[in-house]
Amino acid sequence: MLYLGRELKFGQKKHIDFDKIEQIFYDNLYFEDINFVLKVPLISLTKKNNCDELKIEKFDLSKYIYLIPYV
Repeated sequence: MLYLGRELKFGQKKHIDFDKIEQIFYDNLYFEDINFVLKVPLISLTKKNNCDELKIEKFDLSKYIYLIPYV
């Protein structure tokens, strides 16, 4: 179980990012050890995009400076 204000275990980081092509904000859980991210859609700025599917992607956190980290 995750608690607000506490450090996540197992080398995980949480951040929010925006996909400017799909116009969707994502809540991301990044797994440092394996360089994968679980992307949970939060909200779409357009009505044509569906926000009900999760994404799992290979991800390099060091390449992105616009991400908003949080705990």
